[in-house]
Amino acid sequence: MDSWKVLIADDEFIIRDGIRSSVNWEDFNMEVVAEAEDGEEALEQAIQHKIDVLLIDLNMPIMNGITAMKKIKDQLQDCRMVVISGYDDFQYAQEAIRLQVEDYLLKPVNPNQLTAILNEVKQQLDQKKQEANFLQQASTQVKRNHKQLRNRFFLDWMTGSLGEEEIKDQLQFLELPQTNPQSLIIMKWLDGEREHYLLNEQDRKLQLESMQQLLEKEMQQYVSAIFVEDSQWISIFIWDQASADLALHLEELIRVELEQQVYSKQIEVEAASIPSIYSEAKQDLNKYMQLSPLVKQSIQYIRKHYQDSHLTLESIAESLHVSTVYLSKMIKQDLGVSYVKIVTQLRLQAAKNLLKTTDLNIREIAEHVGYDSQHYFSTAFRKSIGMTPKQYKHQL
Repeated sequence: MDSWKVLIADDEFIIRDGIRSSVNWEDFNMEVVAEAEDGEEALEQAIQHKIDVLLIDLNMPIMNGITAMKKIKDQLQDCRMVVISGYDDFQYAQEAIRLQVEDYLLKPVNPNQLTAILNEVKQQLDQKKQEANFLQQASTQVKRNHKQLRNRFFLDWMTGSLGEEEIKDQLQFLELPQTNPQSLIIMKWLDGEREHYLLNEQDRKLQLESMQQLLEKEMQQYVSAIFVEDSQWISIFIWDQASADLALHLEELIRVELEQQVYSKQIEVEAASIPSIYSEAKQDLNKYMQLSPLVKQSIQYIRKHYQDSHLTLESIAESLHVSTVYLSKMIKQDLGVSYVKIVTQLRLQAAKNLLKTTDLNIREIAEHVGYDSQHYFSTAFRKSIGMTPKQYKHQL
């Protein structure tokens, strides 16, 4: 263990020499690394050597001891200071106490008193170092296990096991905003599909880690956190405003980069409970996984092309090589709603997102989400949301 560094500052050589020679410094794991005969030199030597202990007289030339102590304390906050002075003055003692000195000894110095003080100072320094080492080890351990700790927290949160204050405390610990995220993206990876179960456990784990790394890299521009549950569910909690098409973009990225298929749902968080939203999204995705392949392909196509004002059921049927009548029947049968309803929901959700996050005017937003007519867009918006786009924007 490195020795504690000591500086002796006094304008009289005989005093400095007496203090140095009256103590066996090795007994305290200390070393006198420098001496100073005025306050200015004391300041320079203290900073240069980054001292741990200062023994200082108050009455010194150029810069007095109190001023030197203040300046040293500003630079070396953990430095222990012991005043050794001929001044038996209450005002000086008060000032020294304000600077949190370890003790105030009057000359001539009693060696036994000095030894006792140094022993106490050593214990304080050793304890401080132990605490610092412990905190460093704890910090290293936390960083090493950051993903596991984060996953444990989100699992507890999503199962409703945490109170409001606990959630805030743990978000703060994980260096995340202490508020509800603005949106969630819930992904399910290949559940129930043959390829998933052909992978052995190690390969599945590697694929999942690759997906996490890819998503973390892509989400660097956002304040976000990724949560993995049961090796099939990957969820992204986003505290920034995110594009309504972000989930679709991430699906495509995973498909192209890793040749893996995930199905996702993106939800805007408003006043509802996060665990409830999470649970409902998982149920929706599970239902989605049970849809016929044709309907799933149709929804994927609509999600990619809903911004195209020329999108029609006929164009989707043509791209999937089935008849329009058959596709319409399958969508209605599997989803319980019409093709028009699905497209409208997607377009209006994207419009709400643009009204929240951009300064685009109503006409521009209408065009952006696939409406040729601003009037038709406003009518559809009012019918679904209960207010016009302008009123919705104003309310925000």
